[in-house]
Amino acid sequence: MPARHHRLTRAGSAVAVGQTYPAPVGDVLLGDNFYGYYDAAKGAIRLQEVINDVNYPMWDITGVAPTTAADTRGVTWTIDRRSNKIAYVGVDGAVHVVSAYTGIDLPSRLSVPDSTTPSSFAANGGGARWEGRWWLSKPAASWQVTLKSATTGAVLRTWQGGETRSAVRVSWDGRAQAGGTLVPNGSYTWTLTAVPADGSRATLSTSGTVKVTGAAAVRRDLAGSDGIGDLLTLDSSGSLTIQKGDGAGAYSGKVSGSGWATSVRAVPVGDLNGDRCNDVLVRFSSGTLRGYRPGCGKAVTTSTPYTSLGTGFNQYDVLTSPGDVTGDGRADLIARDSSTHTVYLYKATSSGKLSSRVKLYADWSGYKKIVGAGDLGGDGHGDLLVQDKSNELWRYNGTGSGTFKSRVKVFDDWGSSYDVVVGVGDITGDAKADLVSRDTAGTLWRNAGDGKGSFGGRTKVATGWGGYKGVF
Repeated sequence: MPARHHRLTRAGSAVAVGQTYPAPVGDVLLGDNFYGYYDAAKGAIRLQEVINDVNYPMWDITGVAPTTAADTRGVTWTIDRRSNKIAYVGVDGAVHVVSAYTGIDLPSRLSVPDSTTPSSFAANGGGARWEGRWWLSKPAASWQVTLKSATTGAVLRTWQGGETRSAVRVSWDGRAQAGGTLVPNGSYTWTLTAVPADGSRATLSTSGTVKVTGAAAVRRDLAGSDGIGDLLTLDSSGSLTIQKGDGAGAYSGKVSGSGWATSVRAVPVGDLNGDRCNDVLVRFSSGTLRGYRPGCGKAVTTSTPYTSLGTGFNQYDVLTSPGDVTGDGRADLIARDSSTHTVYLYKATSSGKLSSRVKLYADWSGYKKIVGAGDLGGDGHGDLLVQDKSNELWRYNGTGSGTFKSRVKVFDDWGSSYDVVVGVGDITGDAKADLVSRDTAGTLWRNAGDGKGSFGGRTKVATGWGGYKGVF
């Protein structure tokens, strides 16, 4: 019979995934890092250990009852992959159960035969628990479970334990280890490592993912709790629409609220009232500013609950939120006076309102666009982008104390055709703040953030956006 080759691809195995190994005759069954087959000529079950691409000597189990079946698996013999034991019918007619490693010094590896690791977790603001359970194939001397962001790789929680004979258990409330704050909504990776108590074979390592909702709101995530930034648009019929980011750099799906005056200006901000959902500021032509609290994923309507934030805001030609400027975890507001060109900071307060304005710059008349861009450099502070009248793009890094550092040039000769530029948060799923712009032809463009304060080249997102009265 010609030699057969089988691909061993068992999850968690030390065997290289997709590696090919020869099985000289017969049909094989897979064990834990070994395979077996029945050799009728020898009257034996032949077992071959394969670990880390090393072929160990083959060993035989003899005395197996003969059969005329073309495929003897499940007829005269079988392999239990969890216990690494072989059951076979002997020539004496009795059923025998033996270890796959009888006669050699090669005990079974530590593995996870079963587990309970929910792939989604609604944290409910820390009131719920994600329960991870991993049942072990044999005792472990010690173990560790780590939880890290699937996009940034940052480790947010670590659990450790000593000897356990049967299982590893962890319970998580959706909070980071440092500071005890809720983690941002999004995807996370857990990894379990465990050291075999008998000191044999490799350390166990297995991992998986969990999508977290109901934790901390991610900047510009208005449509739900997926951690992806969204856009707001206002059309000529007065519909204020959340354009849902798809996580791949574009927009798919909408949530709309009608009845708005086409003269309103919307400013997406963070969670002002502590309900773990992002809020939206709306300025009316009268100069009244309100903070609307639509709840996660819900449309911003004229009947959505709101907080009155003051009057006289029609004096400003710029209203934008760069994220947290003051270091208190709440998104703040930047405004520029249309006549004096003075730039002010309105700090968000714990009551969901705004504190009195503080002057930041006396005259920013040289900038035709001022954009709240979010955290562009990964330091946790909100940053600003400004475009001057020569179409140079500059960045002002936030200090976290309510001020900004000296400007740094990002691009020369940039965006002369853009009538709208928006710091939309992360829309590509890499946890880096991106930029979306609309040109005068109605084409929407994306510049993906590099996480270091700059952006890649532009990519077309969509056409036909020229009809919107506002893109926020």
